[in-house]
Amino acid sequence: MREALRSGSLLLDAAMGTSLMAQGLIGRAPAWNLSHPEQVKAVHLAHVAAGADLVLTNTFVGASPEEAAAAVRLARASGARYVGGSLWAGLPDLEAQVSRLAGVDSIWLEAATSADQALSAVRGAARATTLPIVITCALPGAPLKDLREAGAAAAGYACSPWPAGPADADVIKLAADGLSPEEWARRLPPARLRGGCCGTDERYLAALRATAR
Repeated sequence: MREALRSGSLLLDAAMGTSLMAQGLIGRAPAWNLSHPEQVKAVHLAHVAAGADLVLTNTFVGASPEEAAAAVRLARASGARYVGGSLWAGLPDLEAQVSRLAGVDSIWLEAATSADQALSAVRGAARATTLPIVITCALPGAPLKDLREAGAAAAGYACSPWPAGPADADVIKLAADGLSPEEWARRLPPARLRGGCCGTDERYLAALRATAR
């Protein structure tokens, strides 16, 4: 996994939270790992069917130990080649959350809203796990080299705003921002690891695969 993140090319998954909201989710998405597991698994399955090599657990906002264990099981049940543990980079109990996702292949610290937050998240996660760490930032620009030097196997951008200068990004996982699947795929900057964030679904992944060809 570490080498795939450092030098490989992977199609990542699309959004989980907004997909569940479209099905009636109100409140915390990880609660559905226990109360609505088939709906969570169906989102993973749709992403894998569209070509995703890696899916992220439904734990972005933080999960109880029971929710985290269920999240890993549901992601594994998709048959994806890899499973990443998804956590917002700004969670106050980040290290404890990382420890609850020991059954994944990598830890994804997502959508950091400042460079300091991103660096702190990478360093904190590195204290809590030996799994490879990925960091993404929801910023126009981020110190990606510094983040790699701090311990990230891959670094890049997620959600919104779209980055202003993404040329050195390993990861691009951006929001739909009102674009159609085809337009989003055409505009998505190049990177080795690409997928979708808020508002995207399997249609966006299919369009991305078609555009990449």
